[in-house]
Amino acid sequence: TRGSNSIDATTKQSLIDQLYFTKIDERLTSLSAAQGTTCRWFLTKSEYTFWQDVAQQSDHGGFLWIKGHPGTGKSTLIKLLFEQAKLNEKSDSSKITLSFFFLARGTAEEKSTTGLYRSLLHQLFEKAKDLRDSLEWMTVDGAKVIQLNGWHEEALKQTLTHAIRKLKGRSLTIFVDALDECNRSQAVGMICFFEELCNYAKEAQVLLQICFSSRHYPTVVIEKGIEVTLEDEIGHTKDIEQYIKSKLRLGKSKQVESLRSEILEKSSGIFLWVVLVLDIINSEYPNSSISIKKIRERLKEIPPKLNDLLEMILMRDGENLERLQVCLKWILFATRPLKLQELYFAIQLSLDKECSSCWDQEDVELDQIKTFVRSASKGLAEVTRNKASEVQFIHESIRDFLLGKYEGQWSGASGNFVGHSHEILRNCCLAQLSAISQDFYIPDPLLLAPKASQSRETLSLEFPFLEYSVRNILLHANSSQQNAIDQRDFLATFPLQRWILLNNALEKFEIRRYTESVSFLYLFHLAALIRIHPQRESCFEVENERYGLPLFAALATGSHEAVQSFLEVQAEIQPHEPSLRQLCKQYAENRNKGTYFGLSFHFSRHGSLFSHLAKQCDEVLLNFLYASGKVDVKSKDKLDRTPLSWAAERGHEAVVKLLLEKGAELETRDRIHDRTPLLWAAVFGHVAVVELLLEKGAEIETRDKFLGGTPLLRAAGKGHVAIVALLLGKGAEIETRDTIIGQTPLSIAAERGHLAVVKLL
Repeated sequence: TRGSNSIDATTKQSLIDQLYFTKIDERLTSLSAAQGTTCRWFLTKSEYTFWQDVAQQSDHGGFLWIKGHPGTGKSTLIKLLFEQAKLNEKSDSSKITLSFFFLARGTAEEKSTTGLYRSLLHQLFEKAKDLRDSLEWMTVDGAKVIQLNGWHEEALKQTLTHAIRKLKGRSLTIFVDALDECNRSQAVGMICFFEELCNYAKEAQVLLQICFSSRHYPTVVIEKGIEVTLEDEIGHTKDIEQYIKSKLRLGKSKQVESLRSEILEKSSGIFLWVVLVLDIINSEYPNSSISIKKIRERLKEIPPKLNDLLEMILMRDGENLERLQVCLKWILFATRPLKLQELYFAIQLSLDKECSSCWDQEDVELDQIKTFVRSASKGLAEVTRNKASEVQFIHESIRDFLLGKYEGQWSGASGNFVGHSHEILRNCCLAQLSAISQDFYIPDPLLLAPKASQSRETLSLEFPFLEYSVRNILLHANSSQQNAIDQRDFLATFPLQRWILLNNALEKFEIRRYTESVSFLYLFHLAALIRIHPQRESCFEVENERYGLPLFAALATGSHEAVQSFLEVQAEIQPHEPSLRQLCKQYAENRNKGTYFGLSFHFSRHGSLFSHLAKQCDEVLLNFLYASGKVDVKSKDKLDRTPLSWAAERGHEAVVKLLLEKGAELETRDRIHDRTPLLWAAVFGHVAVVELLLEKGAEIETRDKFLGGTPLLRAAGKGHVAIVALLLGKGAEIETRDTIIGQTPLSIAAERGHLAVVKLL
């Protein structure tokens, strides 16, 4: 039987659900499939079959690394290999295949190893449900922390290790694409971890094979493995040759064959170069009867290097440069990929602030918008093939080019390109907020739910760019401020009430809406804007909002940079208290390990500021608030509970120690249960806290109001063996009885079936 500290099936399912994220397979689904028979040559390549051969595992360690220059088609190849492996998986239940495609332009999960581990585990638990038992390595308390704060990388790696060991007679193949689109230090750590996993798999007699793809990555190495350089492969060259033949349909003459050979040779194995060049030729010479000589002359004008080709495309006609600049800046710096119609109106508003931005679908059809976006981006952007129909660059190397040394040549910016770009996007969002007529009826969503839902749908349909503008205008302002573009004038004139009205109208869930009196600081969670706001010191003032005060809103949303700004502001206005600066530094060093309240955090107006933090166990923040004079360590909430009482109940030993050092009272009692901190710690089984309180002189025979129980009675009744032993060792009365029915520690433990406690007593 499982112990009382084992997690149950419901908890396991909750943990698995938290592995999922919205765009978990977005990159895979949006990738084009290999055209025709291209890439299939790799399936019979000696290096690939050698990697798949179980007998050769000791030689290559289970690793295959496919490398290539930008635009060679690595992602397309990995997708084909993954899909082929999935077909084999269907015919052999002992095979499990997983994949992850890094995406540098994607969300935090799509470009981080944390996202990779979450995705791999989610796939693994879906395909092999018996492996869910591998979650049993964690304790109930540990699982609760993950449920509250989300998965962290160490827990993910431990779970994956336990899952691998439970595979038994099965094999596992993992495909990881675009390693270079992940942070380098994360990539190095991931490779080291995968090497360890292969060792664990070998010990457990599990076949584990891992295939990476990346650009040439000289600073990252694997101890064992097979490497393939894509552009050097004859099969890759034949794929490009086949692609050219399918896209350049000019007949079968010797001149045409010679032209195709010239394109192939000039490409140097870069698939993206070929795609762009054929697009230029096909758009400039749509008539198949055009002279081959003219096409060959045009080909000579096209530079052989990819970056030079991109520069030529951007500058080739000099027309609509402002539209091009705005289009590319939106794709580069939007906080998320924009939908087709969102980008269309974003560009329109950027070019004409008086644009109504109201979408008349009879006047402007979706196909027209597609044509517009393709033209505005000069063919460098495409619409994804997934449901979202988002706009992205045709290849990630386009982003690298635009943000590299060429940015000044196309962007129109004389300096501070990033800061000015975010300001342009901010102004566009502001224009959208202003573009909606004051006469456009928006019912109060807090009053009429049906009308609110109807209004939300109408707003989103008629103004496709509105939701993005409302959600992200302050984020773009913050990014501008971070890049030294002063936002004080913007904050002074920002239409806050209009923004609140629109935000609430677009917000589906009532709990996420704001009152009319909400402050800028509560909304921000944005470090750079906090530092320049005139009322920045009022972050500790309680507001009539979901999380109570700006500081807690930042903690609930995990905005540690905002918390850092709040603390730094307090330190600046209290220069006479040098410890505040040191605590700011301490918070900055530990913020990744610090308190994250979680979105489900409930702010109680009955509780004190200090009590809320004591519950959450953030020693640095508690120290800071005490030093700043913002709180009273002896403060009580409406239940007469002190911060020490809450910390003792939650088992936060460090916080208990801190509170006692700052003068918290040991024997204070709450109004409902009449329990002292020692009683709370004993009831909830926190051994270290019980020991600490006893060392500080807590009354060992104290009784609560409910049945008149002592710490020993409460611990025995709950089955907390270690606490019972500790209390007995400290001299607790073994024959003590409750004041209502006269039970002893022994009788209550026996009644409730706590055999270990019975033996001890």
